[in-house]
Amino acid sequence: MAVVRDSALLGSMENQLLDNSEVFLTHQRLCTETNAALYELDDNEAISLIFLLLDVEYLAKHGFKYCQYICNGRLKETMDVLVTIVMHTKGSMSPVIEALYIIGRYDLLEDRLGLGIDKNFCMVFNGNIDKDRKALYCVFAGMAQQEADCIIQERLRHWSCPESGRPLEETFARNLNIENYYNLLTDLYDGLMDENKETLALYLHPFLRRPPQSMEKAFLPSWNLETTYPPPSCYPHGLCIIINVKSFVKPRVEEENIPSLGERHGSDIDSERLAGTFKLFGFHVMHLDNPDHEQIQRYFKTLRVSPQLAVVSCLVVCVMTHGDEYDQIYLHDRSCLHITDLRKLCFSQVLHDKPRLYFVQACRGERAMQPIFLQQDVCTVAHVESNCLVSAATVKGFSAVRNQTEGSWYITDLCQALQELGHLHPIKTVLHRTRETLMARVGSMNNKFVTQLSEDKDTLTKDVQLVRADEDYFLEGIIDLVRLEIVEKLVEDHFDEAINALVSSNDLDALNEKMSFINME
Repeated sequence: MAVVRDSALLGSMENQLLDNSEVFLTHQRLCTETNAALYELDDNEAISLIFLLLDVEYLAKHGFKYCQYICNGRLKETMDVLVTIVMHTKGSMSPVIEALYIIGRYDLLEDRLGLGIDKNFCMVFNGNIDKDRKALYCVFAGMAQQEADCIIQERLRHWSCPESGRPLEETFARNLNIENYYNLLTDLYDGLMDENKETLALYLHPFLRRPPQSMEKAFLPSWNLETTYPPPSCYPHGLCIIINVKSFVKPRVEEENIPSLGERHGSDIDSERLAGTFKLFGFHVMHLDNPDHEQIQRYFKTLRVSPQLAVVSCLVVCVMTHGDEYDQIYLHDRSCLHITDLRKLCFSQVLHDKPRLYFVQACRGERAMQPIFLQQDVCTVAHVESNCLVSAATVKGFSAVRNQTEGSWYITDLCQALQELGHLHPIKTVLHRTRETLMARVGSMNNKFVTQLSEDKDTLTKDVQLVRADEDYFLEGIIDLVRLEIVEKLVEDHFDEAINALVSSNDLDALNEKMSFINME
């Protein structure tokens, strides 16, 4: 039976009669095969499933005991008990299937259960696991065992954990009782913050149960209206427009005096990363894919009179395309738009005295920036453009680097800096961190080392301080970023498999072509 058909059937079971034989057989088959698939999990995966699927009361009473059973070689027996509990408390196998998706066992879902990882799957098998439990799993999965041991030993000494090397899920269950669930969650959040693991701590922030005053003190910087633009007063906090020009029409005549504009592989990754990141700050995200000159003019003409602009506190425009040394960016129809003209297009009277931020991932020339290695032993890097007061992806005259499988260097580092610092420091500090991270990168292309340095210019009169979104909006961004991380991992795995196959076949030409996944804009 087809993958999508299975998912669609299960999703509509509540609205169909039980005597619908196709639905019933599909459900029975998935129940039986899911049960058998759980026996293929390793111990750590099984412990993660215990943590994700048991409600707080079951987890407090039996979670640690079940973890011990698994460690003592009783995996099959424990998984049978787990399935019985899930069927008794939740009435279906959907939570188990979603848990397998969360822990990344796509092979079991596809090969054993015949379920495809597509939009139908996400529509059917989503929402069965509590959001706070998903957030905790993201934290646990985001730390190596050594880091987890360090957190326990240095920051959570009051937690009971007599030996190192134990999964954090097991340690959490060992210390859990029915009353202290949110206390443990808060302890873990504080420990992560103390260890400067802010990105992981952010997963837990929406679920902290602290007095509002202490939460504000912990999370929001002091707000000075004399030096900082006013904070958002409603949702959405801001509007983020992502202009992603990935492909270009062929030139009308061969003599057309426009450089070669190849397809920008990896640009969709940048788009998704930006969307998820700005959702963390309560921004409404709008996508404009492959616009031509007429479409972009019409789009912003409509936007300028939109009531949306009147309520937002900030406008963000992200542009990803090819560019040149004249600060022109290319659109889908190969027409050019100057950055200055873009700012004019975005201006509206209702945005008066509100910050407008532009992030441009595009080349500003054809030269590849060469690194200067100051210390070969530790690979300390500087550039001929270093220490200049020079926010584009690169300085004028130089190209910008884009990885076909991971997205561009600049957008990746910008989003990472926003996620870690955006709620704590003004945007200029975020851009400074972005530049520091970017200038430490060194890649190889055409047998030469290449690097990159971003450039920021502004006419802002005050600091721009972003504010974290409330729970629902924040989690929407987290889900987007986690989904992107899953996709990147799948792409990385397939890429490694392809490289290994080419190495085994000794096809050097194909191998060299496959390894050339860094491009200039």
